[in-house]
Amino acid sequence: MNKRFPPLPPVWRKQLTLGLASLCYLLTGWVGQTLFSLHPANITLIWLPSGIALIMLLNWGMTSLLWIWLGSFLLNVGGMTVEGALPSSLGHTAIAALIDTLAPALALYLLRRFLPLGTRNANDLIKLVLLAGVVPISISSLLLTWNLVLGHYIAGSAWVAMAKMFFLADILGIILVYQIHTGWQDPHALRIVRLRHLVLPLAGLSLFGILGLGTQSSWLIYLMPPLLIILAFEVSRFYLSIFSGLTMLFIILATAHGLGPFIHLTPEETNTEMMAFVFSSTLTIFGVSLQRAQLHRTEQDKQTAEKQASYDPLSGLLNRRGFMPTLARLDNQGRRYCVAMLDIDNFKSINDNHGHRVGDRVIQILAQIIHNRCRSQDITARIGGEEFALVLVDIAPDEVEPLLEAIRSTLANMSIVAEQQTLYCTISIGWADSASGHDGETLLHHADLALYQAKSAGKNRIVAFSG
Repeated sequence: MNKRFPPLPPVWRKQLTLGLASLCYLLTGWVGQTLFSLHPANITLIWLPSGIALIMLLNWGMTSLLWIWLGSFLLNVGGMTVEGALPSSLGHTAIAALIDTLAPALALYLLRRFLPLGTRNANDLIKLVLLAGVVPISISSLLLTWNLVLGHYIAGSAWVAMAKMFFLADILGIILVYQIHTGWQDPHALRIVRLRHLVLPLAGLSLFGILGLGTQSSWLIYLMPPLLIILAFEVSRFYLSIFSGLTMLFIILATAHGLGPFIHLTPEETNTEMMAFVFSSTLTIFGVSLQRAQLHRTEQDKQTAEKQASYDPLSGLLNRRGFMPTLARLDNQGRRYCVAMLDIDNFKSINDNHGHRVGDRVIQILAQIIHNRCRSQDITARIGGEEFALVLVDIAPDEVEPLLEAIRSTLANMSIVAEQQTLYCTISIGWADSASGHDGETLLHHADLALYQAKSAGKNRIVAFSG
């Protein structure tokens, strides 16, 4: 017997996801300190926890502050503990964790104040960098550096270089993680149109990286960002952000181990040039992905607007504006077709006696019957208040009457509940065949004349035009 586990209460679910995010904060920090560490050991070339902290605050608000402080403290305490000066070391570690907590909190405030809708296009990227990066990270970098100087972890003369490294490492961590976060929010984040769009770029990036480092052809590293830009037009933003992040981490890791095109005489020159390249490349790729997403939304909005302009919102069928050009195009295709006009009998009395709400319901029911009875190649439209038009494409003459009769009889035999009464409705139909050699607009007029004959003959019937 299968038992379904009850869903977690919202509070528990929030704490669980927040705990997982905190674990991710710790893991990325540990990876950074393991693979990209400088001196002291808690200083790294890239600090991904800065981006994760911002995402935690964006999703769970100020509840995340304690988790961020605790995660930062645990990551920093090992590298900042000095033997024989434990109280002082713990104090400076706590201050560093506090600074790591206040920086994303300031970034959150600025983003909510000046960029409340997030990054929707390339123009928003500049605001993101300033609000979530330059302003809060500049402040935190200076404070973290002076905390190290006061704790005698670094010499006072090294504070400028250390502040610069803090700034680049933290702001790059924010951009890389934020890019992945926005990509994940895309409704089609995991969609893969063609598998080769993922396999080929991954193979290309790997090949450039291996050849660039293994054969001393380090110039191949410079081809990786252009390949990612091309990839921006083939995959979703989420996959692009993953490829971009892994590529940039690869370049940073290679540089940290003395490989790649950025190696200079001094570590400071090496790290500065490499970080500048990685940062500019990341921003460019992120900006291209945002611009592509904006163009995609614009195209979708255009298509939606065109569809809304051509379709009747009540029935869901084409309106006259959408129907007439479609009918005219058939004349250039040389296909045989019939045009039919349908009109609900006594529709005015239905509205007068039962109200427009019931009248709208009758229109919707007839539209559904037409949709169900017609074939996929047929064209259906509501061209007036209670008037409908059908174009039956590639249909034999002996098949027209049975199809129209199926529509007429289905509605005539259907009971429609209108408040306390049961309502029965009928339709009259007139139709004309393109075998006469006339164009679509003329056939529509002929079908209208046949419809008038059906009305005059007593309604609830089908009449074919006979010229």
